[in-house]
Amino acid sequence: MSESPFATRTLVLVACVLAASFVGVSRVEAQPRRVDTDEAASADTETTDTEAPAADEDEGGPATQRRAAQTSQPTGDPVRVYVVAVPMEEGLEAAAQRAGAAARASLREIPNVEWQAADRLFLGYDESAVPTLARARERLEAGREAYLNLELVQAIDSLTASVADFDAAAAALEDPNDLGQALLFLGASLAFEGRTRDATRVFARLHVQMPHVQPDPNLFNPDVIARFEAARPRGAPSASIVVESDPPGAIAYVDFLARGVTPITVTGLHPGDHIVRVTRAGAIPSVQPTTVAARRSVTSSAMLVDEDATTGLVDSIARIREADAGSISPGTPIHDVATLLGVERIGVIRASAGENADSVQLELLVFDVATGRRLVRGAGAAPVAVGELEPAVDRLVSGALQAAVRAQSTETEAEAAERRRREQQESELPPVLEQPPPAGPSIFEDPIFWIVVGGVVVAAGVGVGIGVGVSSQGPPLGQTQQGTVVFEF
Repeated sequence: MSESPFATRTLVLVACVLAASFVGVSRVEAQPRRVDTDEAASADTETTDTEAPAADEDEGGPATQRRAAQTSQPTGDPVRVYVVAVPMEEGLEAAAQRAGAAARASLREIPNVEWQAADRLFLGYDESAVPTLARARERLEAGREAYLNLELVQAIDSLTASVADFDAAAAALEDPNDLGQALLFLGASLAFEGRTRDATRVFARLHVQMPHVQPDPNLFNPDVIARFEAARPRGAPSASIVVESDPPGAIAYVDFLARGVTPITVTGLHPGDHIVRVTRAGAIPSVQPTTVAARRSVTSSAMLVDEDATTGLVDSIARIREADAGSISPGTPIHDVATLLGVERIGVIRASAGENADSVQLELLVFDVATGRRLVRGAGAAPVAVGELEPAVDRLVSGALQAAVRAQSTETEAEAAERRRREQQESELPPVLEQPPPAGPSIFEDPIFWIVVGGVVVAAGVGVGIGVGVSSQGPPLGQTQQGTVVFEF
């Protein structure tokens, strides 16, 4: 009995995805594992040597794996891309900002994209912060490498300089993970060098400013972890900081973590030195070191001034909550944001209340600014706990953003008019992820589809729960009539 064409295509798809997954797993397992030259243990044997740093089995983390596993490299001029996030309900401002920051961190790992110019406009920091952060990350990698090779003096020098650079560029540091890693490796290097007091000071800063950062026992041996625990503050966190701004309604960060909109009182802090940053889209940010004692409260005030080049950015972002999610056109808030930031592709994360207080529902939309077409649509839930939301967002959006960067979106005026008519019909219905069968040629015939699926499965590890379509030259392809890449996270 002969198989149907649909069954044949489905079997081909499943086989290719499974093959891509196998390749991705093989590449991850093939990462070299550093061991001390005196050890005779194999790479998959747990070391019990407490006199040497533990091996780093995943030196670069998921981002490095994505870079190593990408199956194709885009060519030509970089695509100008940026992502903003908006809360769809009151009380979700902090979660939305954290999700947006995590998505922008994911952008940095995608080849052939330009995000820095838009980032500087959006966050308002000085141009010098970009090379400073790049140098900080280079020094972090050099320090990690030296630590793993037991070159402790060199490690301490590199990591100390890395931390100083991160601190100098605090106005642009949305993702504190790299700073946390620099502090962890610096404390470990100091501990092994016998500089116990200095190691305790570094670990104490982590406990006060980033209590969610913990040393991985797979990376650091028990001696380092014991020293880290010994630096933990005594007593419950009882300090608080009141953050105010003029104008009010800005985003308040305490220790690189968005806490909500000003005015706000941030409680449950350990006594000690904290970093308060207040930001408003398109305004010069305020960064203030603030010291607070146990069971005390201090006030931090900020004056924010909008940049001339981004006048109206805050208002446009605020109007995204009610904006059309089907397409964008000149005069619409999403298009206005993209124009002010000077990007070709604009991503929007819309944050809504999750099923419970411990989660948030995220919807990612990516648009091509020139045509107004929506290229990517995806939705999923993420935990809101500190240290859990950011990696969850990275896993959710990385594959979708790669697909959006690679997608083609050119059309004739007649095709654009027909697309707008269909989008108008779609906008009158509740948003759903289930899509009708393809209206054009089979998605399996499009080579871009295999690039996207391979990149998502191998590089990002994102499960594609439903169909994926990519806009191509000529008639739209995919499982939406508009040729939208659709992900269910």
